Amino acid sequence: MATPITDDTGGPGGATRGIRLGSVLGAPVLLMPSWFLIALLITVSYTPMARVRLPDAGGLAILVAFGAALLLLLSVFLHELAHALAARAVGTPPSHIVLDLWGGHTAFDADLTTPARSALVSVVGPATNAALALFGWLVRPAADPGGVAELLLIGLIYSNAIVAVFNALPGLPLDGGRALEALVWKLTGDRGAGTIAAAWTGRAVAAGLAFWAVGRPLLQGRTPSLITGIWMLLIAWMLWQGATAALTIGHWRRRAPGLSVQALARPAAGLPVLSPLSEVVAHARSVGAAEIVLLDDGARPVGVVDHTALASVPADRLPVTPARAVARVLPPQATVPAALAGEALLAHLRATAHHEYAVLDPHGRVVGMLNGLDVQAHLDGRRPERA
Repeated sequence: MATPITDDTGGPGGATRGIRLGSVLGAPVLLMPSWFLIALLITVSYTPMARVRLPDAGGLAILVAFGAALLLLLSVFLHELAHALAARAVGTPPSHIVLDLWGGHTAFDADLTTPARSALVSVVGPATNAALALFGWLVRPAADPGGVAELLLIGLIYSNAIVAVFNALPGLPLDGGRALEALVWKLTGDRGAGTIAAAWTGRAVAAGLAFWAVGRPLLQGRTPSLITGIWMLLIAWMLWQGATAALTIGHWRRRAPGLSVQALARPAAGLPVLSPLSEVVAHARSVGAAEIVLLDDGARPVGVVDHTALASVPADRLPVTPARAVARVLPPQATVPAALAGEALLAHLRATAHHEYAVLDPHGRVVGMLNGLDVQAHLDGRRPERA
């Protein structure tokens, strides 16, 4: 699945816990520990068929079954690589590729900016799996009937066909859902409307999978398969969660045009990090600043004075206590241009993901502080808690 930074599995920071297999196009490829569970399930379920088709193989049947799991891993990687190549071609390089229990996902540091680009990046993944399934089908006649190669090709054909069809279903967070989002976006000119529509169809797909696995057998008077039922319900739950997250993002996008730094930022001023607290208090009063941002020798924001900590300092200690003693650290990326607004601001905040930001004017001077809680309140349709 191709996902923006908001996606689908937690952003670049969370993904770094995986096993790094290398990098492509400058993006790390990470194998999450959860992949070994799906590899075990495939090996266990595929081994009986391998033993039937290879009666003299003995323990080799288990290795063949594990080989099928590795082929699926390779197929998923090629699926994600297709997303990454397409995204790079349209000017949005990938930030990382993750292979995990649910298959995989590719994330980007920025949003795809047009419906056409979003649709292109979405469809190349399932198309790659369809091509792999076709390749296996064409090559299979050349394999030794009943041999290991044919057995692995059968696994390649069926697994890629299933992955292609499943990912093409028209609901977020699947690739087909991203294509549907792009179509509605193109027709309406409203990306948020596209996201919301595809999120609701994603919920419908999730409900349909749950019904197919459990409800349909019960209506037919049969007992649902325990393993199939549990697995399909887990997939349905994953899809429902992803669709629900996409629904939230869709509502955010519809409110994004009214989002701006100038409307939500609190007045702030910058002072050197070693300034005494007495100067901090006096300067804040003289310029009417709600916040004081501390600057290093290069006039870069490095911290913000904590009001609670400041209030605990006795009055007679203010002249001899440096401002950094009562400051919260401000990471180097926790800045935002004062002119940012709308989708551009939303994309900037998603890409940096901090709790608060120093607002900078075109000359790099501190003019305000933007709190993530205020942004969240606006996106949720609530009144910001702090003006």
